[in-house]
Amino acid sequence: MNRSLRRQLSLWIASATVVIGITATVCSFLLAFKEAQELQDDQLRQTALLVEHLGGTASFWTEHDAQAARIDPEARIFIAPLGRSPADSGMPGKRQLPPLPAGLSEGLQTVSAGGEPWRLFVHTLPSGERVAAAQQTAVRDEIAWYGSLRTLAPMLFLVPALVLLTAAIIRKGLVPVVRLSQQLDQRAGAHLQPLPIHDLPEEITPFVTSINDLMQRTNEVLAQQRRFIADAAHELRSPLTALSLQAENMEQATNEQDRSNRLQQLKEGLARACSLLEQLLSMARQQAGTLPAKPQRFDLVVRQVVEALMPLATAKQIDLGCEWLDEVCLTAPPDALTMLVRNAVDNAIRYTQPGGRIDVALRYEGGQILFQVADNGPGIPPGDEERIFEPFFRVVGNDETGSGLGLAIVRSIADRMGGTVALHNRAEGGALFSYRCATDRGAGQSAHQPA
Repeated sequence: MNRSLRRQLSLWIASATVVIGITATVCSFLLAFKEAQELQDDQLRQTALLVEHLGGTASFWTEHDAQAARIDPEARIFIAPLGRSPADSGMPGKRQLPPLPAGLSEGLQTVSAGGEPWRLFVHTLPSGERVAAAQQTAVRDEIAWYGSLRTLAPMLFLVPALVLLTAAIIRKGLVPVVRLSQQLDQRAGAHLQPLPIHDLPEEITPFVTSINDLMQRTNEVLAQQRRFIADAAHELRSPLTALSLQAENMEQATNEQDRSNRLQQLKEGLARACSLLEQLLSMARQQAGTLPAKPQRFDLVVRQVVEALMPLATAKQIDLGCEWLDEVCLTAPPDALTMLVRNAVDNAIRYTQPGGRIDVALRYEGGQILFQVADNGPGIPPGDEERIFEPFFRVVGNDETGSGLGLAIVRSIADRMGGTVALHNRAEGGALFSYRCATDRGAGQSAHQPA
């Protein structure tokens, strides 16, 4: 397959030019041929009328016709009486007009005489004698053919010239694209600056603008990944350093109780490091988006997650419950909804003081799903409503341990499923997390769950 745009344009335009040129040439030839024959018919008519105007008998004009035949035999027009042989009138020459029937009608007509077609114009003289101005059809066609061929010369020159000119114009018109391609080839892999759009054709400018937008988004993604890798390395360095120190401290333990305490600290550090690694892998999987989506019951996922986290809330004496659950279905990747709900509820449990309250709700409103987690904790510092969804961001002044990836994973999942997430303070105190998205199927029967 020819993938060259220049070759394709040249081929199509050249083909169209050739087809149109051939069509125009054939039409021009046929029209010229027809015009030549009509002109020859006019000559026959004028010759017959000239005989009437100048007078004389058919025999008189036959003798003069014979003399003219010696000058240009191919263009000869015969003048002959009807009903008798032209030879009786003294017509010399090798090419003789056979006798013509006396009953021919007036005007132009084609008859067969002597086994050959003749073109005639029959006219009656004032004397009552009927004469015919005749010309052999083969001679007429030969004259018309050569005359028509002369009209083809401009077209035969014009078509190849147009093909070559079109190819040159297309080549010159695509010079900006070639120049742009060369600029891209000369760039380094990390150079994602926008391409210049000045001096570009209007048809190419939207395409280059789209490329610039794509490079800008790619640059932002790469910058985000570089920040993520740097933050991940920093976050991993701290627990690994702590684990290394705890392992050294175990060697310096003086008794079994001291060794047991330090071993417990080492196990807790390993658990935190494993949790951080698991969060990093979860976020990487969600950003990759390789798992296919399938329909799921969102309300069942919420119920299962709340039941699984109930012991953690009970340990902090937090009243955790479902305020409202609507039966809705949502198409999402496997475990994505579970991870979203778990991280949102777990984040509320972590940052709610002992004895607090957390209400979970899932509603169907106006063709959309609304999932909310409301708590009466300390809330969010002003200005951190968006930063709290950034990887490794943790609220200053809070003693809770964590990786800072939970809400970042929630936003990554929401972006992939086409929903939106938000976290803001409540007027009555505490924070409200909300996830909103379109649903695949209308809500079923609402099920109110007591808190």
